[in-house]
Amino acid sequence: MTTSFPKLAQKGRLKFDKVREKHLLLLPEKVVVLNETAASILALCDGNESVHTITEKMRSSLKSENLPDFEVMQADITKFILQMVNEGWVVMQDSRIKEL
Repeated sequence: MTTSFPKLAQKGRLKFDKVREKHLLLLPEKVVVLNETAASILALCDGNESVHTITEKMRSSLKSENLPDFEVMQADITKFILQMVNEGWVVMQDSRIKEL
């Protein structure tokens, strides 16, 4: 799983609602309100970043002296991404998307 490349499903789109100051995942006939962490993880799900790399980037964005253990954080991110896969909002790929 950590070497898989998650990608936001084609039907989904991330948006920040400036009026309500909320991160949103827009889907056909559904809007999901996201917290900042969920929005940050999903923004990295572009098919070019592995779960391991997403964890590294999320960890490096933290401004704390007491960073969480990498393995624990990776397990939490993996669990979140798998929930998104189960909802059909993220798809997992075995290889990186090649940019044109």
